[in-house]
Amino acid sequence: MPPLTTPRVWGTRFTQSHGVTCADVTISGPGRRNGSRMPSTPRRKLRDARRLFTGEEKPTAEAGAGRRDLGLDRCTPSQQRLRALLALHLFNAHLRGPNVGPSHVYSAHTFLAYSMTVSPRYDRLLFIIPPAVENALGRLMAPRTLIRHGMPGLRMVAAHDYHTYHIVHLPTGARMTLANRVNFLTETEIQRQGFRRGRRTLQDYAGPDTPLDPAEQAALDAIPPMTTGVRVLLAALVSRLNARDPQKRWAVGQWWQDPLRRPEPAGYRHDELMYLWGSGADWELRWLKHPRPTDVVACLTEPRIGVPGATATKGRRGWTIRLGQSTLSLRYGAVR
Repeated sequence: MPPLTTPRVWGTRFTQSHGVTCADVTISGPGRRNGSRMPSTPRRKLRDARRLFTGEEKPTAEAGAGRRDLGLDRCTPSQQRLRALLALHLFNAHLRGPNVGPSHVYSAHTFLAYSMTVSPRYDRLLFIIPPAVENALGRLMAPRTLIRHGMPGLRMVAAHDYHTYHIVHLPTGARMTLANRVNFLTETEIQRQGFRRGRRTLQDYAGPDTPLDPAEQAALDAIPPMTTGVRVLLAALVSRLNARDPQKRWAVGQWWQDPLRRPEPAGYRHDELMYLWGSGADWELRWLKHPRPTDVVACLTEPRIGVPGATATKGRRGWTIRLGQSTLSLRYGAVR
């Protein structure tokens, strides 16, 4: 693939055959009893291709991979809405003043400071956070006594204290899990053991029987409408928080660091200011630090990992990602 700076337009076209057009994947099937090799299954090829871009371990990558694609964007409508709403909380940070765009949106940007692997599945958003998963949880979810200070609508369903947290988003019904290891206990396994492993968490956090607080409802009502195309693009940003190119040409780095340790690009400022807002089919994302704009363009439009149908064009003010009639404008270094 030519470097990002060469073309002006980028598009995504997923391979619809059983193979994966990823030169970086070399897989041999399991050996037969006579010592010969069986060809790898299509699902296994997709699993291994997905791992190259996401850094997932085999079990989580296999659970999320689809039959014909990597599965990063293949999800239920409720999951898509949850991820798009989560993007608003992750990508709005430290805005100053009462009239600075979405200054009323709760900022969970510091959640991205924790080392994690994002593993999107069809009906669940999974974060594997080995260090201090309980601290990372506190960046998204507020205790029941301060419920209006977290992402609106999150409720604790089941927990294994300091290890696993299963959460439901009341407005959409979508599920999210934070765990410190891949072989975490499922909701059913925790509930079968009688909640004793999550007694502390269930005391601290509101459960699904707690309705939306008026402040939570007001915060949700204040979010402008967005088209399906915008929801897909915002959800894709969340699914690709730590995406990287297997050939080390780009890396998203959770919007917190540059894993490739490259020189800072023009417009870089050591400041966590971020802005994500819009209405309908037109939204805008501004930031100052990591990642580079071309890294974001690549993770959304590069043929092997990008959003199907998404294209990118570069203009005088920056890049614009298009999906159908919907646009996400990328403005690097433009936050005040």
